[in-house]
Amino acid sequence: MPFDLNKKPVNLELAAPKHGGDLAYWQRKVGNDALNWLDLSSACNREPWPVPEVSTALWMALPDQTELLEQAERYFARRPNAIGAGSQHIIESLPPLLRESGCLTNQTVFVPRIGYQEHAFAWQKWGYDIVYYDALEELLTQHWAVAVVIQPNNPTGELASASILSQLVAHAEQQGASLVVDEAFIDATPEWSVLNHQQTRDLSESLFVMRSVGKFFGLAGARVGFVFCASKWQVALNNLLGPWPVATPSLHLVSLALADTAWQSHALQNLTVRQAAFVERVMPKLNTIFDSQDSVRNALFTTWFLDSQAYAEHVFTMLHQVGVHTRLGDGWIRVALPALDEMDALNRALIRLLKTAGDQTQGHSRGELA
Repeated sequence: MPFDLNKKPVNLELAAPKHGGDLAYWQRKVGNDALNWLDLSSACNREPWPVPEVSTALWMALPDQTELLEQAERYFARRPNAIGAGSQHIIESLPPLLRESGCLTNQTVFVPRIGYQEHAFAWQKWGYDIVYYDALEELLTQHWAVAVVIQPNNPTGELASASILSQLVAHAEQQGASLVVDEAFIDATPEWSVLNHQQTRDLSESLFVMRSVGKFFGLAGARVGFVFCASKWQVALNNLLGPWPVATPSLHLVSLALADTAWQSHALQNLTVRQAAFVERVMPKLNTIFDSQDSVRNALFTTWFLDSQAYAEHVFTMLHQVGVHTRLGDGWIRVALPALDEMDALNRALIRLLKTAGDQTQGHSRGELA
């Protein structure tokens, strides 16, 4: 019997999670010096797709998604069911979509303990019960209405194998549940996408896959995201997203970006070159500053896991002192992969920090901060 989620209260007064890419906040907090920081807090490509000038006529025309849908179908090898204002717009729309579907048998949503916090926040606002998991295998033994997989995970970098994803889809189908796969960071390693393993023309009714142009393409400001799902959900989901969720210039520019295969090929090669430079020149210094080599690397970021939240906050502040802004989490710090022409500036800043901080970076990680 379907669970009556409408009896659960909606709470739209919850405090929103914090994000990287927030230099305006730090400007208000510490002054204009923050605007000159090297901003490695948002894990978007620091060498983004080069945006050309657009005709002023695009600002006067109501949005038409046809061109982008066709180009997206060529890029993804599958036609999106809907386009939203970034994958965040899709994240916000799925809770009410399933709430009103009448097919839920419970209210439990499993989300990664460490991961993009907006997932848990979106479901929580709409009255669902949040359960955190540490390993994907846990989901195979649990009963849930919705499970969220971040592929690859931000900030842990974890990737789910094709085998485990297939098992999760089957498990969702067996219990009449939904599996939400957020692939915002997958474009740098597209062979890992769950879309590659879905052979049927129409996706399972239990599967929702989100893609974005904010990370690999570096076009977070365009606010364009895609969702792939069963045709059963298409009308309702588009009605939730509204008639013109993305501005005409963004639709046009993202169409050009998805069609630019030469840039995409170059960008993949460029990420490899930048990763090698980062690992050789920068990473040893950060290992020393963080007093930790417990890190994971993604094509677009590296995350360090530290021994305490207090020490993470301490190092986060120290990096600000030399003009480097990173993403502070609960006991971890994520550093976006710099552009090649930013590598020297970052290297010099870290050398300066190591020289001036001395033993400030040592001995604090186990609760020894004053």
